Amino acid sequence: MSKSNGTIKENIAALQALLEWFESDDFSLEASIDKYKEAEVLAKQIEGQLSELKNEVNVLQQSFDTNA
Repeated sequence: MSKSNGTIKENIAALQALLEWFESDDFSLEASIDKYKEAEVLAKQIEGQLSELKNEVNVLQQSFDTNA
């Protein structure tokens, strides 16, 4: 399965590898459901990580605007 606590870069690389699998000759319908679920988990993790970073940037921006 996917890495549960990987960095954004690691999670994007893992998601990219899964997407490449879907386009490869190794694709099989039987395995596709598990691979799809794994990709879905990774996508949600990436989305959450990006949301956290966005919040941090907003806090820093507000702090900068207040101190300026």
